[in-house]
Amino acid sequence: MFCFLPTALTRFLSPALCLLTIGALADQTVTPPSLIPPTTTLEALVNPNGLTESARLGWHTDFIGPFRGVFDSSVGFKLWPDRFNVHNFIFGGSLDLASGLRARVNLRRQEGETHAFEFQGDEVYLEAFNQYRGQSWDGGASLKFGHVRYLHFPYPDAIAQFDQVPGNTDFHGGPSTDYRDLVLSLESGLHSGWGAHYTGRAQVVDGTPLSRTIEAYGFYRHDFGRGWRFESRAGALAVRVEPLGRGAEPGASLYFGKQLGEFNVGVLYEAKQNEATFTGIMLQLRPTRITKLLGRYDFDYSRQPEGFTIQVPILHLRANESTHVRPGDMLVGEVRAVRMRTLWQQGFVRNEYEHRLESWGETTDPKLHCVVTEEPWFLQTEALVSRHIVPDVRWEHDRQGPGQYVQRVTYRYYRLKPKIDNGA
Repeated sequence: MFCFLPTALTRFLSPALCLLTIGALADQTVTPPSLIPPTTTLEALVNPNGLTESARLGWHTDFIGPFRGVFDSSVGFKLWPDRFNVHNFIFGGSLDLASGLRARVNLRRQEGETHAFEFQGDEVYLEAFNQYRGQSWDGGASLKFGHVRYLHFPYPDAIAQFDQVPGNTDFHGGPSTDYRDLVLSLESGLHSGWGAHYTGRAQVVDGTPLSRTIEAYGFYRHDFGRGWRFESRAGALAVRVEPLGRGAEPGASLYFGKQLGEFNVGVLYEAKQNEATFTGIMLQLRPTRITKLLGRYDFDYSRQPEGFTIQVPILHLRANESTHVRPGDMLVGEVRAVRMRTLWQQGFVRNEYEHRLESWGETTDPKLHCVVTEEPWFLQTEALVSRHIVPDVRWEHDRQGPGQYVQRVTYRYYRLKPKIDNGA
């Protein structure tokens, strides 16, 4: 709950949020001045410090080197006094292939006793991407081919935190819920706050050929005053009623947020031509002992059936990466990234994406010694959105609850210092 918010709002939020409030108050720290390049996204909330050297300007993929990446395996549990279910056994990984080209796979065992040894691909795709950082504007382009479950590119803004996550109807024989086969995302924005965004998809392999615009809008984002934030979108907005990925609807969105100590609290209002008016409430958090504990196990509270869900890590492997600096190593480059997982309200982890943020120096030579620092996962956002304006019983009954977990990652690259010849 938002323990410091009016009682009328607390009834709609998950039981874990009072613990988050207590943990954040206990772990309050002074945030150092931001060293990241100018941005209108929410990057500064997660990445306030930047790198040890200035990030490069111009086009950048922040390539970490060929065939470097990570692989993970985990299993999920749903707990309640009258039930204990084991589900969501997954194996996933991401691998850089070349500059601006990487692969992602997330395989999950199909639910049910009759599917003990059957796996399906929640995410299986190749991504080609590039980003631009200039003196007055930023931009980026991403093209994914395959089965995709995460659309945010480049780094998400506040309104994006309310996006509905593809659901689980495919667990019960329903249609696929991912976005396939080609997904294109484009964004360009001035540092003044004005910009434009486009996401579309084309189905060319799986099913009847089609092409659709998922969203295409102009936006304005601006931080002002003492911790206030305003965002707006107008144009063709993504639909919130399943199935997702259908054609965009004309409409507009407004967001107001305020920093309250170690929290950011915000509200959303969204109206579209052929969908109900949606409103939302969001709480953004910082790393604390409690948010890290929840992030380690992707903790979530869900209803129908009611229970707490956790995702227990089993395996974590790194490809061509190390965790230790060798004696005599000399730092020659860095890449900063943020990994994200977004959860549907039933607590199923079905996606993971690594946003590349900035880099400097040498990072691409496969002969470099790559040392990765992976900070703990933490619960960063709880967002609730409903198809009603007034926060009453109907609002609570129809709400959706996307949650976001993040992990900050820094790749550092080293060469051995040359030996000094002291001979005559």
